[in-house]
Amino acid sequence: MDLPNNPLINSTLGMLDGDLLTQKHLPLEQRRWSSGSSLALATIDALSISYDINKIMQAFEAWYEHGKYTVDGHIQTAGKTTKKALDDYLIKQDPFSSGGSLEDDNGSGALARILPMVIYIYSHYGSDFVNNETAMLTLHQVAGLTHNHPRGLMGIGLYAILVGQILDGFDFENALDRAVGISYEYYSEHGLFAGFLKELDNLNTPDFSSQPQSALNGSGYIIDTLENLVWILLNTHSYQEAIQAADQVKGPSKKIVPIVGSVAALMYGRPNDINVMKRLDAAFDVKNMLFKANQSGEFVIKVHA
Repeated sequence: MDLPNNPLINSTLGMLDGDLLTQKHLPLEQRRWSSGSSLALATIDALSISYDINKIMQAFEAWYEHGKYTVDGHIQTAGKTTKKALDDYLIKQDPFSSGGSLEDDNGSGALARILPMVIYIYSHYGSDFVNNETAMLTLHQVAGLTHNHPRGLMGIGLYAILVGQILDGFDFENALDRAVGISYEYYSEHGLFAGFLKELDNLNTPDFSSQPQSALNGSGYIIDTLENLVWILLNTHSYQEAIQAADQVKGPSKKIVPIVGSVAALMYGRPNDINVMKRLDAAFDVKNMLFKANQSGEFVIKVHA
């Protein structure tokens, strides 16, 4: 049975396709999706029951300790901030205090896994979720399970608002313009974040898309990753163009390619690469999990034409 055609499934397949692309030098049977994708799958699994932040963290724990949500059940290496957060959670069993809040806890680990949560929030609170404090608190708390610095949370918020504008039916250029404006307005009214708004200035420049791709930084820092994502989607016009451009970003391409794949799949539809389905067939029960998520009703949204 084919997987349904909807934003959750399509973005998930795009994410996994991006991961497999970064390992194109390996035979297909040796390719594995990354920890970010595994944690996105863990998020989907937990949310398919209902929203419970403890259940999400328990799913992360199953990944961290037992290799659940991976292709082959093998334990993956966690990023520095994610590892620190999960080690802290294993000791304290408190999801609200586990996330890293230091200056160097601003990598893209939470960004890589957050899209299922964005779709969930859009489904439950509507396209105007930014004006619902419960929705934004929920978004920040789930991102903050691992990465809890205000700068990173603001980056997650911008990303979520941008995705919401895409789901509202805006073309990417207009979606970006609206998302940046909405983000400035929202975060300027919240003192915890206002001091970091200057981080968004480059995205707000009229000629941002005209910068050469070589000027972008592939560091993995969340704002750099967002700038890469935006530049690529402004300068490409199809799923294949976008994901190929992402693979050319300097630095560790795995930090950006799955993220580009997931958003591009929202914009253009799921990838046609049969390699994704072959790897899903080889993995634990990802397809069954995605069917369950689809049937749960937790991710149902109306996509505008």
